[in-house]
Amino acid sequence: MSTRTPSSAPSPPSPSPSRLVPQLLVALLQRRRFDATLRVSPTFRGFSPHSIATALAAIPRLLLPRSPRRLCPQRPFPSASSASSLANRRLATALTLGFLSWSHDHASPEPVPLSEAPLRAAALALARARALPALFRLLRAHAPLVSTPALTDVIRALGEEGLPRHALAAFHRMRQLRCSPDAQCYNTLIAALCQNGRFKDARFLLDQMERPGARCKPDSYTYTVLISWYCRIGVGTGCRKAARRRIYEAGRLFRRMGEKGLEPDVVTYNCLINGLCKTYRVERAHEVFDEMLKKGCVPNRVTYNSFIRYYSAVNQVDKAVGWMREMVAMGHGVASSSTYTPVIHSLCESRRVGEARQFLIDMAESGHLPREHTYKLVKDAIDDAGEKALPEELRQSIENGITARYQQVMRIKPIMRPVTR
Repeated sequence: MSTRTPSSAPSPPSPSPSRLVPQLLVALLQRRRFDATLRVSPTFRGFSPHSIATALAAIPRLLLPRSPRRLCPQRPFPSASSASSLANRRLATALTLGFLSWSHDHASPEPVPLSEAPLRAAALALARARALPALFRLLRAHAPLVSTPALTDVIRALGEEGLPRHALAAFHRMRQLRCSPDAQCYNTLIAALCQNGRFKDARFLLDQMERPGARCKPDSYTYTVLISWYCRIGVGTGCRKAARRRIYEAGRLFRRMGEKGLEPDVVTYNCLINGLCKTYRVERAHEVFDEMLKKGCVPNRVTYNSFIRYYSAVNQVDKAVGWMREMVAMGHGVASSSTYTPVIHSLCESRRVGEARQFLIDMAESGHLPREHTYKLVKDAIDDAGEKALPEELRQSIENGITARYQQVMRIKPIMRPVTR
């Protein structure tokens, strides 16, 4: 009987780059040195620019909470300025710079020369951490590797972090970094400014793009961004006068877009129609819808949902049902949960329980799971009105679907709890 020698024993599998990179990140988080416990296997071919960029992009996701969504820049939610948040940002900054330096200078078995992809990921991580001095120092130190798409991503990240002034600073430093802004860069900056309520600066950029001899002319997306944010923030202000003024400015931009010879697409029409419906200017919304049809732009489900929500909110549910049936008959879309929900709520408020019950059945049979509040509203209305109960099989299917969705949310909730607390 032969015995296996130690040399013939199977060697442990070599760690893959996807497993090695998180180990290095954990070591940096625990402030440990890269000792023998993280020794690279001989079969490991070394880091690549893609793997380094992947690790750098994971740092803000591991350490930093997502920026809170603000309904209106004039009334933002209180920012998380606690000591733990500040410490996490400092740690993310140190971790980004430390891992970038180590991976390109001291990584084994062979250091990787710095390239555009890791630099771009590191710049985004520093922007998410709001480490602006370190960000601009990094960009100046490696100016030959900085590209216009990389700065466009940095501008977008700064806008999402609520730093429009620094997004403008990054835009104005493009010449120092020998980069030339393109139309996408202008559109990203305009969106970042509008997202934070800096409409005057956004309009100034638009005027610069419209000047004779400008390098980048505005396109339909430029006007769509402005129209969309005018309508979105105008409705979110809560002030009817301010909302009307924003919608008026959006209408002026829509006409100005036509004067420049740019044809609006379905997204532009949807943004304007939705803003008009939410500010109760449904006559003007109908005019825009008719103009949309005359120009050959085919509406979609989002277009019809704007009218359906409006007529459901003003208790004209028959018109809302008519718009829904017209959408299906014209082949412009299929009713979804966002289409059925306002109609069902309006029918329940009008004490038309039987019709609400039938719409709920149609919604479930078409494969759309109702929200828990909608299902409970219809179920309670059926019990109060003494209507025929929902079919047992359908009721069980809806409740199982709601339970499964709730369990899925609860699996994510422990991760989200420190962010939303």
